[in-house]
Formats: sequence, C-alpha cells, structure tokens
Amino acid sequence: MTKINIPFNRKMKGGALQYTIFIAVVIALLIIAFISLAFTQQHFKTKASHFLQAIHNTNLAVNYGATISTKYDETIELQFSDVFKDKTIITKEHWGVFDLLKASSTLRKETFTKNALLGGFLQNRPSLYVQENNQPLVLVGDSRIEGITFLPKQGIKRGTIAGNSFTGSQLIYGSIGLSSTKLPELKNREYLKRLTYGRIQFNNTVTLELNENTRFINSFNNPTQYFFSNTHINLQNIQLTGNIIIQSNSLIKIYPSALLADIILIAPKIEILQNVAGNFQAFATKEITIAKNCRLEYPTALVIYEKEQGNTSIVQAQQNVLGNQITIQSGVHINGIVGFLTGSQSNNFKPQILLENDSTIKGEIYCNGNIELKGTVMGSVFTKGFIANQFGSIYQNHIYNGNILSTNFPREYCGLTIKKSTKKVAKWLYY
Repeated sequence: MTKINIPFNRKMKGGALQYTIFIAVVIALLIIAFISLAFTQQHFKTKASHFLQAIHNTNLAVNYGATISTKYDETIELQFSDVFKDKTIITKEHWGVFDLLKASSTLRKETFTKNALLGGFLQNRPSLYVQENNQPLVLVGDSRIEGITFLPKQGIKRGTIAGNSFTGSQLIYGSIGLSSTKLPELKNREYLKRLTYGRIQFNNTVTLELNENTRFINSFNNPTQYFFSNTHINLQNIQLTGNIIIQSNSLIKIYPSALLADIILIAPKIEILQNVAGNFQAFATKEITIAKNCRLEYPTALVIYEKEQGNTSIVQAQQNVLGNQITIQSGVHINGIVGFLTGSQSNNFKPQILLENDSTIKGEIYCNGNIELKGTVMGSVFTKGFIANQFGSIYQNHIYNGNILSTNFPREYCGLTIKKSTKKVAKWLYY
C-alpha cells in the first residue's frame, strides 16, 4: 500500500489569495446590492401604495364635501382608514358663483392635495322657466324651444311682428308646467350681492403687482393675489391664471391680448373687447359688454347685481334700471353663466340681458328682469320675462328668432346653485 502525505500547511501563492478575496468581495457586493434592491423596491412599492391611497382619500373627501352641507372657511378633518392612520382635511370657500373645495390627505409621509370648483347640478334641468307675470309667452319668426318648460298660467301662443309670423310646426318640443310668481331661489344670492357690491373683506391675500407683460399663475393652495384700483384698469398684454382677484371702483377693460383663466373681476362696469378668449368670472353693478367674436370658455360667469336704489323715487329707479344691462354682441360664444340680479320689482320696457344674432350661450341665463333673445341658448333660461324690440315697437314677453335648445346639452353640466340643485364638480383645478 502506498502512503500519500497531503501537505495541509502548504501555503497558497499571493495571487491566488487575492483572487479568492476578490471573488468573495464581489459576491458580498452582489448580495448587498440584491438586498438593497429588494429593500428599495419594497420601499417604493409601499410609498406608491401610500400615495395612491392618499389620492383615493382626496377623491373621497371631494365627494364627501360636495354632498354634505359644510360651513364656509371651516376645516373638517376626516379619517377613512384605521389601518393606515391617514388624515384628510377639507375646506370650502366661495369662488364667485362657485364653491372652491380643497382636499388634502396625508398618509405617513405622503401628501396629496386636490382642488375643485363645485357648481349646482339639476337632475331634471328645465330649459325655460318664465316667472308668472300674467302674460302668455309669444313665439315669433324662427323661434324654437326644446325641453322641460315652466310658463305662466296664460301659457304660450303664436304671434306676428311686422308681418312675420311664427314658422315652427309646434310651440314647445317638450313638457310644459306652471311657473310661480318668483324664480327658483339662488342659494348663494346674498354672497353674490356682497361680492359685487365690494362688501367682502378678502382675508389671506397678497397684493398683486399688475403691469403690462405680467405673466402670473397663482395656485389655489396659495394666498389670493389681489389688485385694487379706484380708477380704470386696462388688462392687455397680460396673462393671469388661478387664485387672483382684480377689482376697480370704475371700469375694467379686457383686451384680446389678455389671457385670463379662472380669475375674478369686480367693477361697476366691465367691457370685454372684440375677439377676447379665455374664462373668468366678472361681477358688475351697472354694465357688462361683450363685443363681437369673443369666445369665453367654461366655467365663465358674467353677472350684474344691480345696486339697491334706496329711497329714490319710482321714476328715478326705473331710469337707473334702464341703463343696467348685459349686452352680448353677435358672433359671441359663452360657455357658462350669464346673470342679472336685482331686488327691484320695477317693470320696464328695456332688456336687462341682450343676446344678439349668431351668438350662443351654452349654459344658463338667470334674469330678474327682461331678456331680448335673438341668439341661441343651449341649456337653461330662468327669467322674469322677455322683450322684443323690432321695427320701432316693443313687444312684451315675445321671443323673435330666438332659440332655447336642450339637444346635445351635457347632462352633467354644473352651474348656478339653484335651491333644488346638488353640488358636483364643475372643474378640477390642477394648479
């Protein structure tokens, strides 16, 4: 038998030892990298899960805030899960005719904020509501009314103006109900009055420097940027977006070079020049004029709230009323709200809202006075009455070549907060 001696104490060469150590280090690094990658993936997965849950919570909070009656400027804290220990807060503020709802959810270290404008949603939206005024509604020329209609007890009939008779095959393409002696109530009417009269004390505001070539976007998560002037304000060569209020004690004039989005304008008189495009809310006490070919996108709101006349005589009050008007010239397209509000019960023979030929409002008109309707409304009209000024004569409660249509009008439209309406999201604010 041959005996073999194995030299266990034989020394390895230095190069082999270094190579072995190198391999061990590489393997260790790979293991560490794998563990780190797995940990990182799990961390980001958990973080993404928390962030998605925060987004879900804000959506729940917006739906909750829209469906319940909450006080303005009050913070409400919500918790949707006992497992995640999340915290969600909502606040509701006024923003013109709409409500501004802010929802913010925090879960661990992840926070998500969402802002929305809320408007009034009507399940069975009427196309036309004419206040009981002891007069029938008279259609003349190429007039057409579609949808749910509420009229005075005298109803509706065909008419003739200067030899031009009603050309339609039927008077109403829809159902007819009886109206009352008052228009459906606006929930936020008192606030709109105080806003238009300049009686709102704007808190948490920052003074805005307003110059030509200003380009400014202000998030609704920031304090409101506010600019006030006792004199005329000309908005031209300027871009203003978001949480901004511009107020004048005289006149605001908007030029087509001004790019405005979601801001609020307040003045006794507001003049929107030809070819202006954008969306904003404008509040005046005397006049709003929209020149030809303007395109005002949703959710635009143009509102006059006529100032109370106090102890003036009836004649003086009527003379003052005649000058207060929203004039919409031809070729204008408005997606949103046009409103004339007043506490006066004076009757007059002038229109408080004039919609010229070839102009369209896709949304709502709400008028405590008379409307002269020559164009088209796709949506709803709430009015005390109509006026037709034709061939040197004035015709009460007449519509001449005007249209009120419901076909293709978005069922989910949100606008004025009529008493029977519910709140839904009119627009998400992504800034």
